[in-house]
Amino acid sequence: MAFDRCRAPKPITSPWELCQGREPPAPGCAALWSAANCDTPRVARELRQIERVKFSIDELTQIVACMARLTGAEDGWINLIPRIIEEDERPTSLGFFTLLGGGAIGVTMCTWIPGSHNRRGLVKPSLGITHVTGHRVFAELHSLAVPIPDTWLVEQDHPRRGLVLRVPSNEPHEQVLVWALRAVGALSTPRPIKGWRADIYLPATS
Repeated sequence: MAFDRCRAPKPITSPWELCQGREPPAPGCAALWSAANCDTPRVARELRQIERVKFSIDELTQIVACMARLTGAEDGWINLIPRIIEEDERPTSLGFFTLLGGGAIGVTMCTWIPGSHNRRGLVKPSLGITHVTGHRVFAELHSLAVPIPDTWLVEQDHPRRGLVLRVPSNEPHEQVLVWALRAVGALSTPRPIKGWRADIYLPATS
């Protein structure tokens, strides 16, 4: 398992912070508003560190530990990217913006965001998959033997903007991670996956 740490070259905000006016609205931000509910509290724009981890589906311990860390902080997010081409190291800092804004990055990938609390109460963890199938994927995932669990809420299933799910807060991190990797793998067929990379956006620091 390879590990690297770097500091974001400029302040990076979370996907939810975009909706609260902390960044200039991106194209298609209205879709992000409707899918995310934009109910996180306003916070100052802050720097984030990024940990980049190469891992295999057979060894998920480090990624699960990172999910637990972000859950405890109620901040940050993780992009999970299949390594279809060995040299593919493109940055994914705006992966979730692209997902909900209607863009395309040319590869199926997943973004996980921990749950949080605000003045309205609990905000459940989110799981988003951006894909290039060109159609809704709820039925396709079922046909590929990767059905969306009954207790998960489908907030968006759009041919262009991707799939957005709300996950129960008590769902084990490893179970969520395994499902996400299986779903991305199924939707990436027939392109062979040679490994995985996690871009971990750590809780913000001043």
